[in-house]
Amino acid sequence: MKAVIILPTYNERENIKTMLTKLVDVTRTIKGYTFTVLVVDDTSPDGTQNEVRDFAKTHPNVTMLSGKKEGLGKALLRGMTYAIEELDADIIGQMDADLSHDPSSLPEFFKKISSGADFVVGSRYIPGGSIPENWGIHRKIFSVVGNSIVRYGLGFSRVHDWTGGYRVLKKKYFELVKQKVSKYSGYVYQIAFLHNAILAGATVGEVPIKFTDRRFGRSKIAPLQYIRNVLLYVITARMRQLRHGSFAKFAVVGTVGFIINTTILELLVKNGVHPVFGSALGAECAIISNFFLNNNWTFRGKRIQGFKVIPKFVQFNATSLGALLIQSGTVAIGTLFFGESVYRWFYILGVGIGLIWNYTMYSKVIWKNN
Repeated sequence: MKAVIILPTYNERENIKTMLTKLVDVTRTIKGYTFTVLVVDDTSPDGTQNEVRDFAKTHPNVTMLSGKKEGLGKALLRGMTYAIEELDADIIGQMDADLSHDPSSLPEFFKKISSGADFVVGSRYIPGGSIPENWGIHRKIFSVVGNSIVRYGLGFSRVHDWTGGYRVLKKKYFELVKQKVSKYSGYVYQIAFLHNAILAGATVGEVPIKFTDRRFGRSKIAPLQYIRNVLLYVITARMRQLRHGSFAKFAVVGTVGFIINTTILELLVKNGVHPVFGSALGAECAIISNFFLNNNWTFRGKRIQGFKVIPKFVQFNATSLGALLIQSGTVAIGTLFFGESVYRWFYILGVGIGLIWNYTMYSKVIWKNN
């Protein structure tokens, strides 16, 4: 079978030859596949392309595709299309070119493919995987929070790492989702691609990876923009999945709760209370409102009645604690790193994540079968 490993690059002159050397050496050990390494360069001004051309002179299975700078998503889309249409790929892999992804893990990906997986992801969040110890606390938080938003927000928690770029998949799933993901750019492309592949029926395997920090160059991630775009994708995608009557009612009830929550938060903050505590108290008042409105309207067909109301309300409160912790935790992180003046932005972010959490838990736990 033919496999193409795609390396998207922009200003990776200092890393690319080392990466190519390691990758070519590893692919020689993987039996049953013929490999091509495709460098997809966004017209790097630092001489990355010259390094690749020099390397390719002595390695005929290395080739390059160049194009204008449009971001990671567009580069991967361009590379995968070329891999299938021009290189006849049966299997497509992708890796970061900055040595953050260790090529020595690649054989494990192909073992999973050979064993029946359709889509294999490298995971930093399963036993054996890790993120760099030398990352600052803010970057670790962005990594873990961004991934958790996707994992639980989309409702596919069995997949542990949604935001990494170390992957191997069968060409079928690129062909199935290509049109759906072509509108996405940047790092959200990674999330949309995996999400749509799962919806198309892909069996996902995971390989633990130890993600290491780049030695040369700078990371291309803009953390706040990244979190914003991830949240926007998750909310819109989840709403498409849950588009039916009960969710519409749930959204109305949530709006009422949001008004209650926000009113209490603002009143307390104006009277000297820290936004974290104001957010928590407002959230609890909203939870009480949400329980009775959801029970008597949103989930009326499964309405809890009689003496069952009390224990179910306690269970509802416990279940909603997740959203309360998400909301208060988001405000706490935001105010810690950016100051109390921006608490509203992080409050809204926390509410958005909590909305998805609540609907999933309420429909699957509280009003599942009553």
